[in-house]
Amino acid sequence: LFTSRAEARLTLRHDNADRRLTPIGKEIGLVDDTDWERFNSRRNRLSSLSKAMSETRYTRSSPQYAATRELLGGDLGDAFTLSQLALRQNVTPELIRKLLPNEIAGEVSNQEISSVLADELYAGYIEKQKQASERVNHFDSLRLPESMDFREIRGLSNEMIERLERARPSTFGQVRTISGLTPAAISAVLVHLTAKRHQTAA
Repeated sequence: LFTSRAEARLTLRHDNADRRLTPIGKEIGLVDDTDWERFNSRRNRLSSLSKAMSETRYTRSSPQYAATRELLGGDLGDAFTLSQLALRQNVTPELIRKLLPNEIAGEVSNQEISSVLADELYAGYIEKQKQASERVNHFDSLRLPESMDFREIRGLSNEMIERLERARPSTFGQVRTISGLTPAAISAVLVHLTAKRHQTAA
């Protein structure tokens, strides 16, 4: 699997594979009741941990604030939540565990804390990716000229040009379904098509 070729590659992490795939496995009968119960228990722990990280807040007057600022070597503002702290460098699962409420810290593993840290770190990028994908999807009905020369499109590698010429898509929606086409190549095709459309309209 070349994750650089995946449209939603920011969400394809080894630590969230079970969250992405176990429900599908259950639906098609590959996950038994024991594994499903184990999966749901872990999912509930991750949900509780994520909620605790967004709600656990320390102000300048807190001893935890001073200790964390000294450890990370920088000002943390008037206050911070653990979700905000996750966006900073050198924040480890061990540090988060020390700052979590005891009832949560005692239930989760470092691996689970690492997974939620990654969720927090990539959340903004994933939202931007989602919005960009939704914008791109609006152009699925945009038609490609039958005689379109894909070599005219700036930024396409020879490999991407060959894939497009072999598929000869008639709409942008078909472009998006071509196997092996990178997100960057798909965007380049869309930019080219919309620019051509604007020139024609003018």
